Amino acid sequence: MGVSYAAMADEWVPDKPIKLIVPYPAGGTSDMIARLIAPDLGAALGQPIVVENKTGGGGVSGTEAIIGADANGYTIGIVASSFASSVHLVPNLPFDPINDAQPLTMVTRVGVALIANPDFEAKTIGDLLAMAKAEPGTLAYGSAGNGLSGHFAGEAMKLSAGIDLIHVPYRGGAPGLNDVIAGQIPMMFNVISSVLTSVQAGKVRPLAVTSATRSAVMPDVPTLAEAGILDAEIYEWYGLIAPAGLPSEATARLHAELVKVLQKPEFSDRLADLGIEVVANAPEEFGAFIASEVDRFGALIKSANITLE
Repeated sequence: MGVSYAAMADEWVPDKPIKLIVPYPAGGTSDMIARLIAPDLGAALGQPIVVENKTGGGGVSGTEAIIGADANGYTIGIVASSFASSVHLVPNLPFDPINDAQPLTMVTRVGVALIANPDFEAKTIGDLLAMAKAEPGTLAYGSAGNGLSGHFAGEAMKLSAGIDLIHVPYRGGAPGLNDVIAGQIPMMFNVISSVLTSVQAGKVRPLAVTSATRSAVMPDVPTLAEAGILDAEIYEWYGLIAPAGLPSEATARLHAELVKVLQKPEFSDRLADLGIEVVANAPEEFGAFIASEVDRFGALIKSANITLE
């Protein structure tokens, strides 16, 4: 945290409950993270944190509610990777992810795993690339849906490796994972935390991960970069934002208390067991990251002709 934020961290004292908007349904990852954070953050701020699920439009409605709220510190919200990609995918998006939000911190990030049915002929990422080059346009991979991290990972790999795969979007990661286990589709890209139990049970074989380094929960699985596939570093990430124009004192206090909560072992260790990394970076760093993701997703979406249809 910058020196100016540190100096202001004790200058904002909330005097009423704070709303934490989750733009997705209860039970999902963003909801879980919000409800893990809320009690300790509320205790630190001396006011309850009220988690509100505001769904609709694939997260657009809830995000619009976050950034459209009064910039006074009493409404914050959680956003996911799609916060940066939606500007390129959703026509007439009612917000600008760079200019309409005050970033507070990136909470977590998790890499994506390329998993395959254990009986699939390709036993390694090298095998898969060789097969795909020998049989262009015949192999299929699944994802949790169009315009999500698994879809981006698959298309980035295709572009980098110069291969042609058929994308099969599912309505969520679980149906795709079940089809990989059943042999209905040979492979899929899905976040590490969602496939870890199946990997550990031997129901699927991990071929690679999209993170910059190997995952601590899958240390024997190579990164795509190790296989020579560059520019395919993809994460599913979650962060906390507030409306643009939030006073610096409120930004500083919210950030300072959030970092303390995120760095507690009971929070970070629980997520680490799932392969999820706690980030807890500074507001400026998170803002710069969002801007870079907007540019990177834009280039990938254009090059791979990715749509939500």
